[in-house]
Amino acid sequence: MPCVTSRNAVVNCARSCSAWMHDSMRSATPLVDLQSVSPQLAQKLSELSMRLSHTQGSTGSADPAAADRAATEYRRLTRQWESAVAEIRGLQTFSRFLLPSSYEDLQATGRQGPVIILIASQYSCSAMIVPTLGDPHHVPLPAVSLTGLHNLENRFTTI
Repeated sequence: MPCVTSRNAVVNCARSCSAWMHDSMRSATPLVDLQSVSPQLAQKLSELSMRLSHTQGSTGSADPAAADRAATEYRRLTRQWESAVAEIRGLQTFSRFLLPSSYEDLQATGRQGPVIILIASQYSCSAMIVPTLGDPHHVPLPAVSLTGLHNLENRFTTI
């Protein structure tokens, strides 16, 4: 597996985890961080996010004219939201606001030891090991099953 492909695989895994975590936390941490630097931008983004969420629900209206107006409003709000995010990314220390970690960020996370990303499905299990230096390593885990990992997860969550 070429180095660039391995790094992209790791970043894509991190992006998936980041998206899941982002959804589960509802952007609380990035907004809290932004609030301390620019309360106005944090408020603007929060309001736009709420309006987008509300408008998205209106696009499924049975009335075609109402659905068209809602879709137009949704596109307008989306452009405003993207503009606000671009403005936030222009702030010092917010250049990666709402973006997944880069490969180098993942490496830095593992200063005390490598980052290990488990990849599991009903068909196979493997791990991507991100060392503090160099390229990631793919490690097949043929003796590990998805069911076994679920069992481990359950044991860890009850500790």
